[in-house]
Amino acid sequence: MATSDVIDPALDALAVEGPLSGVESALRALPAAQQARRFKYRLMSGARSLAPLGGVILCLGIAGTVEGPLSVVAGVLGLGLAATLGIRGMFSTRFRVPGHAGDDPGRRPELVVRVLQRLKADLAPDTPVRLRLRPDPRPQGPGSSLYFLKGIKTAPPDVLDPWLTLETRLADGSHLRLSAVERRRVRVSDRGPNGPRRRTRIKENDALFLEARLRVKEKRHPRLAALSLDRARAAVRLPPGAKLQRLRITGEHLRLRIQLEETWRPFVPKDTGEEKSSTPDASRAVTMMLLSLYQMLHLARTPVAPKVVKPPREKPPHPSSRSRRRRSG
Repeated sequence: MATSDVIDPALDALAVEGPLSGVESALRALPAAQQARRFKYRLMSGARSLAPLGGVILCLGIAGTVEGPLSVVAGVLGLGLAATLGIRGMFSTRFRVPGHAGDDPGRRPELVVRVLQRLKADLAPDTPVRLRLRPDPRPQGPGSSLYFLKGIKTAPPDVLDPWLTLETRLADGSHLRLSAVERRRVRVSDRGPNGPRRRTRIKENDALFLEARLRVKEKRHPRLAALSLDRARAAVRLPPGAKLQRLRITGEHLRLRIQLEETWRPFVPKDTGEEKSSTPDASRAVTMMLLSLYQMLHLARTPVAPKVVKPPREKPPHPSSRSRRRRSG
């Protein structure tokens, strides 16, 4: 059994540690807790949005039932608050992108489930798995469909959401750590293509960064530190929509980080249509990352073949030189 199978309120995430069966059972129980949390958030958000309207109704009610200066003050306050709410609604900077992949509540949990299924054959029996997962994106945060664009002149710092940490030991003795971080970056531009000033444009875009770290025993891979980055990069194979972002190699560690577009899905069937053919498949990307890391270990055990220097090839004499020799003879 896992040590914890509920969402930790302090972390707003599922924190669980135990054998693979216990982690899978915790993930199966996650949708019910996730649905309850989303309902509570919608309820609180609705109450906050209706609170100003309740103030308007209260002020107008006081103005209609009480006589004297208090009714005038309440009426003016109610009308002013109503006008403020109307203007704010007309120029609201909050908007939701319809059809955004982040609206799928199972996008993050499904990715973890598929990764664990593919790792099952490489795990030793009763191997403990440590998992920390934030199943839902933060409101107006990276990965969510809710954006909040306000009047800014300079781009604010990036917003990061580290929502996944998965650690376990593989059957060959190596230690695997998989993490996922989503980033929201804001770009502000007030220059045209030829330099003149124009209306300020604000653009937000999200990206998912997946990182796999493999820790091995140095005595089993003594040549790993000598592996060149060029040979290691040649071993990296990634699916469409994934881009290599960082590669680090030391005597005991391999670290590979890739970047996926914000439209990523936990699984994309091969027979999908042309519209989704370029959608990044996150579970496939994780699988190919692990295969690339083990290919690097194989290259580290394989010495570089020496280059064979071929002797220079003698050029045949030009036909014109032959004809000259015949004339001279």
